[in-house]
Amino acid sequence: MRKPVLRTAVVLAAVLMIATGTEVKAQNFRRQTPIVEVVKKTNDGVVTLKVLKSTGYGKKEIVGTGVIVDERGYIITNAHVANEAYKITATFSDKTTLSAETVVEDPRYDLAILKVATRKKLKALPLGPGSDLMVGETVIAVGNPYGYAGTVSSGIISALEREITMPTGEVLSNLTQHTAALNPGNSGGPLFNINGELIGINVALREGAQNIGFSLNSDTVQRWLSRNLSAAKVAKLGHGMEFREHIKGEGKDRQVVVVHTVTESSAAARAGLKKGDVILAVAGRDIGNRFDFERALFEARAGEKVEAKVVRDGKETKVGLTLGSGATRTASAGR
Repeated sequence: MRKPVLRTAVVLAAVLMIATGTEVKAQNFRRQTPIVEVVKKTNDGVVTLKVLKSTGYGKKEIVGTGVIVDERGYIITNAHVANEAYKITATFSDKTTLSAETVVEDPRYDLAILKVATRKKLKALPLGPGSDLMVGETVIAVGNPYGYAGTVSSGIISALEREITMPTGEVLSNLTQHTAALNPGNSGGPLFNINGELIGINVALREGAQNIGFSLNSDTVQRWLSRNLSAAKVAKLGHGMEFREHIKGEGKDRQVVVVHTVTESSAAARAGLKKGDVILAVAGRDIGNRFDFERALFEARAGEKVEAKVVRDGKETKVGLTLGSGATRTASAGR
């Protein structure tokens, strides 16, 4: 019989090695895995949220998670974390705790924007591409399940473009289903890919099931942010452009932002910007998605001229964009 012979041979080989003085060395594996690197790289951009809510029976405190999306104090989380909040506190990786206020709350997407007042430049996590996600690829979730701050879990993408109905009756679509463990307290927290790109905001788990969690796709999130935290809303500025993101391959900076429409007589039209222009940078900020363009103008003023670096017909050029005043759009802008 083969199996006993093989086991005996292994034991005999070990005895011979000991008898002859041959040194048996344990193999050392690399402990700093890609997941460890992701956690180190993104840790400062994840926030613990404690939300005191008013109820018919008094007040209750829940714990949620937030992601810093702009260094000037803007944080994204789920609307179901922030709604009916009497008080919200945000605790950062350095243990600093600040009061937060709700800027936008949109139950149709289960997203909310919070703002903290701080002079310190925070660590913002840019949104990565969400259109090239692959079923089976590794993902990492970070959050505060049951109040255990900074808990990390990992898994794989199980399916794409899922649709679920929330307890409020709202239907969420284009969700990423994954197996990274989620529990109460993970809501509003980040979902990363193996390179540390923010590819989703965790929103729900399937009760009574194991390893069935859902996150809002990062493309959905950045489109929502570009409407609800736009230059028009924050700085009362209008530029007159709409954008699309295109994937140009693998590796760093694989996503580019392309001008899709230019409004006639707008600041962009006056500057000569055209449909098809690829926006590389504006006002000194590199542009990776349409929300990056909006937040690049948060501190600009009407009449100010900012430089936009673009690629047109394969050639890089610089365009002076003189900003105009613009009316804000409502938080109920369409999907």
